[in-house]
Amino acid sequence: MLFSSSFLIALGSTFLLSASQLEAFGLQSNVLSTQSRTNSLTFLEATASSKEDIVERLGGNCQKLVSGSMLGLGLACSIVSPAMAVSGGGLDYAGTDISGQDFSNNSKTYKGKDFTQVLAKATNFANSNLQGCRFYKAYLINADFTNADIRGTALEDTNMEGANLNGAIASGAYFGQSLIDVASAENADFTDATIPMKTLSLFCARDDVKGTNPVTGEDTRDSLMCP
Repeated sequence: MLFSSSFLIALGSTFLLSASQLEAFGLQSNVLSTQSRTNSLTFLEATASSKEDIVERLGGNCQKLVSGSMLGLGLACSIVSPAMAVSGGGLDYAGTDISGQDFSNNSKTYKGKDFTQVLAKATNFANSNLQGCRFYKAYLINADFTNADIRGTALEDTNMEGANLNGAIASGAYFGQSLIDVASAENADFTDATIPMKTLSLFCARDDVKGTNPVTGEDTRDSLMCP
């Protein structure tokens, strides 16, 4: 199971775990920096059977891991509570798992929020204000952006397989090659969007790239400057 970098950084920073402690704890680190331990121990990626497994093991190992540092005990154990906030202690939602959650509140704005490397499989962003948000390297399989405002949003290096962009306002947004993998983009507005040339050519060849955005009145193909 892959855990967010923010969760592991918080865990490592609190405990200042060594490689041997990590093994005793039952985790295996793929990349572990040992040269920047002055400020904190940075975990880039780790695997375990489940987040609950980490919590259970911590229950019996907190005292051993933080011996001599009682000040950090309460903070450390609270960090790995099963009821962690959706933002996971990172920057906004960066590095968290929000799969299947509902962000389709058109009265609430998520403008400018950081969703970097977020796991958002089948997450509902329909009708949301996501202007200027950062979804760099996000996992957006089957995510729903129907009628969402994603103007100026960064969507490079994402996995958008099966994502729905119907009616989305994507003017000025930044897309990567995975744009070609979206399920549909009918009635979307891509005015001034940045799209790789090869991807744009393939995207324009799709039958569902058509229609008129109901909010901006822009023709989808014209906004892409398709031939």
